[in-house]
Amino acid sequence: MRGPEGVLQDKILKDLRSYGKLMVCTKVMKTSDNGFPDIFFTTFHTGAVVIETKQEHGVASKLQESRIQKLNNCGTKAFICNTWPRWIEIKQELGLPLPAKLLLFESVI
Repeated sequence: MRGPEGVLQDKILKDLRSYGKLMVCTKVMKTSDNGFPDIFFTTFHTGAVVIETKQEHGVASKLQESRIQKLNNCGTKAFICNTWPRWIEIKQELGLPLPAKLLLFESVI
């Protein structure tokens, strides 16, 4: 059974894949470099984006924080995400459209 971090990764990947052919995304399984983020995706609009997922109260290691900073310095958009609401914030920051279901819910409030 997957832990909370894996469940969040699965939800984010499912959300990204819902964009269809407009998006390329993958779970980064293993690289030769430790500390590389868990999810990679790219679109014409966003360019390269990586997401390091953590459980809700999880903290990134110093190596992960360093890797995120280096990736951002190189022009990749790199984020740490530990909750679904944080994922929605990241999507808004990147200018990705929100799911229609969420937009409908927000318009009712």
